[in-house]
Order: sequence, then C-alpha cells, then structure tokens
Amino acid sequence: MFTKTQIRILEVFTAHITEKYSINKIAQLLKKPYPLIHKSVKYLLQKKMLVKDQHKLLSVNIKEHHAELAYVESLRREALYKRHTFLSLFFEDFEKSVGQKFFVALVFGSTVETRNPRDIDILVIIESMNDVEQIERILQRICERYAKNFDAHVIPIESVYEMLAKREEKNVMNETLNKHIILWGGENYYRFINNGRR
Repeated sequence: MFTKTQIRILEVFTAHITEKYSINKIAQLLKKPYPLIHKSVKYLLQKKMLVKDQHKLLSVNIKEHHAELAYVESLRREALYKRHTFLSLFFEDFEKSVGQKFFVALVFGSTVETRNPRDIDILVIIESMNDVEQIERILQRICERYAKNFDAHVIPIESVYEMLAKREEKNVMNETLNKHIILWGGENYYRFINNGRR
C-alpha cells in the first residue's frame, strides 16, 4: 500500500490537518534526504492523498481516501498506546461501557506530543444531543478509575458541524485539527471535517 517513508509523511499531515508544508520542510521534519521525500510526495500527489496549492505547499486531502487516512491514524494510535499504556485500557473500558453509541473518540492537546501531560484531553462525538449527559456520566466514572487528570468532552454531530463552520474561533473541534490522535472512528472524523469545512 504505502512505503514506510510515505506513511511517515502522511503521519505529519494527519497530525496537522490544516497545516501546509514544503517538500523541504517535510524532509527536515523527518530528517530524511530530500530526493527520498520528493519521490514519496510525488507518489502521494498522484494518488491524491496530498494536494498542492498555488505556492507549491502541500496539505492532506480530506475530501477522499478516508479509509487510508484512518489507517495512518491507527498507526499513530498504536504509537500513543506505547507511550501511554493506560490509554489503551481506558479506551477499552469506555468501549465496553458505552458500546457503539459513539462515532469518534480521540485524545488531543498536550497528550499527543508529551510524555507527561498536565491533563488528558478527550473528545467523544456521538449522534444525538439526547445522549450527551448519559455518555458524560459514564466517561466521568471511567476517568475516576485512573490516577490521571482528565478533561473529557462529549458533543453531538450537530455541534461538530457548528464548530467546524467557525474556522477562526477557538473551540474543541478546531483545537483537535492540529493536535489529535484518533482512538476510534478515523473515517468518520475525516468525513465530519470534510463536510464541516467546505
């Protein structure tokens, strides 16, 4: 499917959805030779995983290939679980308690980039506003089982679209765009972003 280098490139873009990079900047970030990055980027552009703007800056294509982007997110999730093993157990507890009443679960903020974050920011996206309080209570009970400081948010899909429509406003959804790791529902997350940021 993808080479290791192509996956590393896609990880940069999925970690920073709204950011744009030059090929040279990607080579610097990944500490890889420019020719290797150039060749890999060329392939990703041909496959329409990345798009290039008029200034030749690259960004992730959120309009298609949601399954492939979700795969890259799953690799990032596994790396997160290696750094923060309790998150794997936490999410397992959450999934057992809630079942399939949610579309997306992710961590965002400092948890994504640091080994010892001040708190663990969690976002859960559910279908209906009617279930928000119930899911929040379940999530709070699970958070209390762990010796960590959690900041959990539960929002319905309609709020996702409202927040994404306000691109310049600081809100939970906009905050997740450039500092997140999806625990579950990668394809749904990219669909929400595609539909909400038209």
